[in-house]
Amino acid sequence: GLVEKTLREATLKDSLPNAINDQSRMGDPAEWDSLSFVMVLMAVAEAYGVDLADDDAFHFTSIPAMKAFLEEVIDE
Repeated sequence: GLVEKTLREATLKDSLPNAINDQSRMGDPAEWDSLSFVMVLMAVAEAYGVDLADDDAFHFTSIPAMKAFLEEVIDE
């Protein structure tokens, strides 16, 4: 998916030791750290055409939070 692809690009890896799943969050996998977080945030926002405010960033710390946020803002 998009998050896994972004993390691979951010860490210059062909694959991640732990796959991204519906419960993945920052720190699990380890490649999803504070540096790659910004790339994940930008990639998801761009892919879904979402304009983000600074305080929206916390929605991008886990897959469940991202899904909930995107469902909310895309339905508006």
